[in-house]
Amino acid sequence: MRRIAYTALATAALFLSLMAILIDAPALFFMSFALVALLIACNVQSYLSARALKIERIVPKSVRVNELVTIELVIWSLRKLKRPLVTVQDNVPLRLTRGGVGLSLPIAPAYDLPVRTMYKFQPRKRGRFSWKNITVTATDALGLTTRSVKYETEPTEITVLPVPIPVAIELPSSAGWGINEAASGQAAGAGIEPRGVREYASGDSLRHVHWRSSARMGRLMVKEFQAGAHGACSFVLQRTAGTDRGEGDVSTLDVMCGHVLFLSDQLIRMGVTVSFPTLESNVKSGVDHDRVEAVAALLGEIQASSQEPIGVELERVLDEAESGSVIFVCAAVDDDSLTGVISRHRGNHTIVPLVYEPKLYDPKFTGRSMASPEAMERLRSVGANPSLMPEFLQ
Repeated sequence: MRRIAYTALATAALFLSLMAILIDAPALFFMSFALVALLIACNVQSYLSARALKIERIVPKSVRVNELVTIELVIWSLRKLKRPLVTVQDNVPLRLTRGGVGLSLPIAPAYDLPVRTMYKFQPRKRGRFSWKNITVTATDALGLTTRSVKYETEPTEITVLPVPIPVAIELPSSAGWGINEAASGQAAGAGIEPRGVREYASGDSLRHVHWRSSARMGRLMVKEFQAGAHGACSFVLQRTAGTDRGEGDVSTLDVMCGHVLFLSDQLIRMGVTVSFPTLESNVKSGVDHDRVEAVAALLGEIQASSQEPIGVELERVLDEAESGSVIFVCAAVDDDSLTGVISRHRGNHTIVPLVYEPKLYDPKFTGRSMASPEAMERLRSVGANPSLMPEFLQ
């Protein structure tokens, strides 16, 4: 509509100029000149309005997948110029938002006075994302012309954490886990040292209600206890370059992270020490109230960029692990080195392969799948008991 109005005025100016020449009418010429001057003034105003701006972006450090996140933009005018309304569009990575984000609310930047605007979106993809470009679009007071200018701001980083994806697997009973009591009841290790307070769930004993917290929160809260035995387990995820398969918002590595986060939460609630030897060091034993969030942060940043096969990483972990350790191994793409490593350490550790079918997330995948009957049989032949993980449906 704006372009139609501008074109109509330009056409009218040209027509008046021609008629002024043909019929020798100075009045028509002056009218034509006025229209041309108006169009030039509109172009100059929109050109100046989109320039000489300072922009700052305020973002949270981390968010969850599909969580509504608010990005705040602070804009200053570097010139003493009265500007019409401008709109701002942030150049958020397309992988993060599935199609980008819309325009912010229109604002009128002022000299030495910060003006704030914001926009919201739901991140669709787990991972760490960085961007620094932003586009400002300005118009003139009459709305006839527009100009867009791209600005480069300070680099912005945001980590999108995975959400837990519920999954049921059979926990190994060896290696001194001793978590049967914790796994069978809602009050983990009742009667032992309390480890925190959580919301009441069906099946909790009213003897464990924390009345002070319930009154403060406005809902029923119960005390949670440490498990009677302190087991330990580790997770090793396939991070070799080219093994993260998926064409949409969810890939094999994303599903692994969601499953591992869910299992870590359950195990930590039982008093089990959960570690990721290939991603961190110096894990605090016992129960840490912030441990689940720390695990989510680790899984939010993991990428399939390693040059080492998962078998090499697993062997290094097993060489340093205590005898009897339980190791969960998540893999989607077949790796010949994996079965050899499991075979060499089968008597010293409990290794539980969690296997994923890459073709469920990447129909074009033509490589060797760890979920193929041949690969699964190889794992069983060396004493492992692989679990085929279900497809994650969004």
